[in-house]
Amino acid sequence: MATFSEIVTQIEQKKFAPIYLLDGDEPFYIDRLMQQFEHKVLNPEERDFNLITLYGKETNAHEVIQAARRFPMFAEHTVVLLKEANQMKSIQELVAYVDQPLSSTILVLEHRFSKIDGRGGKLLKAIAGKGVHFNSMKIRESDVPRWTIDFGKSMKIKIGDREAEMLTVFLGNDLQKIANELEKVKINEPNLEQLTVAHIEKYMGVNREYNVFEFPATLFLGDRARLARMLQYFSKNPKVASFPVLIGSLYSFLNKAFLSYYVPNNPQSGKKWSIWEQHRRVANKYSLPQLHRCLAILAMYSAKSVGIDSNHSDPALVQELTARLLHQLNAGKNYKV
Repeated sequence: MATFSEIVTQIEQKKFAPIYLLDGDEPFYIDRLMQQFEHKVLNPEERDFNLITLYGKETNAHEVIQAARRFPMFAEHTVVLLKEANQMKSIQELVAYVDQPLSSTILVLEHRFSKIDGRGGKLLKAIAGKGVHFNSMKIRESDVPRWTIDFGKSMKIKIGDREAEMLTVFLGNDLQKIANELEKVKINEPNLEQLTVAHIEKYMGVNREYNVFEFPATLFLGDRARLARMLQYFSKNPKVASFPVLIGSLYSFLNKAFLSYYVPNNPQSGKKWSIWEQHRRVANKYSLPQLHRCLAILAMYSAKSVGIDSNHSDPALVQELTARLLHQLNAGKNYKV
């Protein structure tokens, strides 16, 4: 199975396989590769005659094979792009072509949002023998900050750990959305070398002081005055504190606090696990049973956030959850120190 960078290198070096299968539930890399095949293989003047785009829902295996059997006109290759191949019912019948592909044709099967099912035929085995298979897997949310930092490097933008985690909290593990936001910043500031919180605030509409990223530390470290201001701001501006996003932010923060009990307290380990001083302060302040009970409360309200046992609005749920967590944190003053 090939990697994204290996396929990009093949395209750049003009060393093509006759068939490429791009499948998986992460569309970001599949989209990037499809753009490469569409724009980087043929010159603009060659595309009219030699670039064929078909859609799985509108075509069948016979039509795809016919297109792939065409010889190129005034070019070295014919490029056949089968988009949304997961919607083509007769996809397994393509094995008849894959077994004997035309050397001048590059057939690309885009099978997004799922892994191709090989149980009904020999297609996967045939592609493994004659072509290239790329599986684009959804990355874990815990890995998104590191991905964001690396993607920033590809844009020549330095992104710190804090800024990368902020983007993960606000945008989740939607890589395309993260890429779009960073590209928007780059368009507005083409000479930008380092992304800061100020840039996130200015171009992504995030309030620097009152946001869901800052909320967990404010809550768990007991800054009551700031917490009251944040709750008031969230109540007046419910869109900036979507309840599912806030739940995710609290989960992430609590997870780092738990890790603080077990990860060595040194800069190298902290950077690897994105554990900051505020996570360690929370771990020092509260006992593990208290944090476990807080996690149970989050699980309960995570269900409420999708309408289970609750019909409250997001601001009301934020207020209710905050009160429950505060009660738990203060219950019996069961502190470690």
